[in-house]
Amino acid sequence: MQKTNRRNFIKTGTALGGMMLLPKWSICKDKGPNSRLNVALIGVGGIGGASLSHLLKTPEANIVAFCDVDDARAASAYKAHPNIPRFRDFRVMLDKMDKDIDAVVVSTPDHMHYPISVWAMSKGKHVFCQKPLSRTIWEAEEMKRVAKETGVITQMGNQGHTLEGWRVLREWYDAGLIGQIEDIYCWTNRPKWPQGELSMPPAEPVPPTLDYDLWLGVAPYQPYNKKILPFKWRGIRNYGTGAAGDMGCHFLDVPYSAFDLGFPMKIASRPSPFNDYSWPSAVTETLTFMNKRGVDNRIRLHWYDGSRRPYEIKRVDKAFLQDIRNDNCTFIVGTKATIRTDEYGNKAFFYPREIMVDLKRSNALPPPTIKRSEALGSPQREWVLACLKGEQPPANFEYAAPFTQMVLLGMVSIFFPDTELSYIPSKMEFANFPDANKYLRSLYAYNESFLPGRI
Repeated sequence: MQKTNRRNFIKTGTALGGMMLLPKWSICKDKGPNSRLNVALIGVGGIGGASLSHLLKTPEANIVAFCDVDDARAASAYKAHPNIPRFRDFRVMLDKMDKDIDAVVVSTPDHMHYPISVWAMSKGKHVFCQKPLSRTIWEAEEMKRVAKETGVITQMGNQGHTLEGWRVLREWYDAGLIGQIEDIYCWTNRPKWPQGELSMPPAEPVPPTLDYDLWLGVAPYQPYNKKILPFKWRGIRNYGTGAAGDMGCHFLDVPYSAFDLGFPMKIASRPSPFNDYSWPSAVTETLTFMNKRGVDNRIRLHWYDGSRRPYEIKRVDKAFLQDIRNDNCTFIVGTKATIRTDEYGNKAFFYPREIMVDLKRSNALPPPTIKRSEALGSPQREWVLACLKGEQPPANFEYAAPFTQMVLLGMVSIFFPDTELSYIPSKMEFANFPDANKYLRSLYAYNESFLPGRI
């Protein structure tokens, strides 16, 4: 395998935004609903292994290539499928197997979602990208733009969006059972990895099974250390998006979808101490949406991570809020009722449960009116079927990009603690704090020229 020089990687990465000036690559048009989709996996360890498992259970998918920078991390997949071609560099794979690949699954650290996805889309490949869609707000917008211009089928990997949860909540709202929405509360015990006032760990020898330059990709250089790879990069600002990027894309998808929240107009945060290297270990955020389903056309969404949680919620017993076992929850407070769900919107019920029992006994719950996914719990299968039909799935980049931006806006606000920022989505800028605008593009602590695309 040809080893890619890091400097060349960055040079190539900075040209990504201009790739659309090249002659457009043709998208495979001969696939039909009875065909199989030739899929390459970029990242086959960790969450990539989970995608592999889903695709193996999808008869419409034909896995044609593996790509992973870490042979040890990918070892189980390689051993189980010895005849599938394997690569370390996704660009080499897409060049050498161009005619054999219809679509790719991107299961890498957050900082490589954008460059890999844009590269693949520019070559006419359908793209499934894990959540969060990108590491920055600008990257998400660019991914949406490139997906539209190339016409490929896209999907963000969020299993909750394929489930009934958000659909049930919309149906309950439309039936008038919840009333107008007042507040939404979401909290998680994440992060389960180090965040806060961390310092860069010392250099350690790079394992021979890992191409560390390719793992870094477009990120600034820091020495290898096993404290970061393969999993604990999430709390590091150059690579991950912290607890909000990880779990917020699950929790917040439920109310965002159920009530068409859109972009927040106001955002305010209270983070624990952090620095230029890592994200805070705990954050409290309040996002205010102008929305017709809210009281006085306003809905407040409250996000807590690092095991923080609200002191009180309307109609909810305070003993419940103080019970440490209830560490991942969502509550939706309406003028008529309060609803509780888990992070995926599953098992939604009117709180307390006695109300739910009475509603069921009286047949007051509405029947399903919103189309359900035919691939419950498997966004990978939903995407494969959509590719073969030539239809965009519900969580395509047109949907996933603004949703991811909504999640990431809260992370921008942590740089201005206890300050309410006013956001203008049409301009992608803050009205009252221009200094916050720089965080919409790159949270790298150095020259933005290292980011791919048209900066």
